[in-house]
Amino acid sequence: LHDVANQRKHETIQARPCDRWLEEQQSMLALPPEKKEYDVHLDENLVNFDKHPLHHPLSIYDSFCRGVA
Repeated sequence: LHDVANQRKHETIQARPCDRWLEEQQSMLALPPEKKEYDVHLDENLVNFDKHPLHHPLSIYDSFCRGVA
């Protein structure tokens, strides 16, 4: 990889990938040292999924697939 693929001129970017990597690496930002804590505010409008099932009976497809099969 180092001796072949990264040394060829890439057709799309018109540059060698190894050279392009060095340029782009300097503009990349490091990850923050610590994870930030976020305040979570619970809203009254949250949906309880137990009241709204995520599935439906398979018979509902009969209305969409009439005449097929």
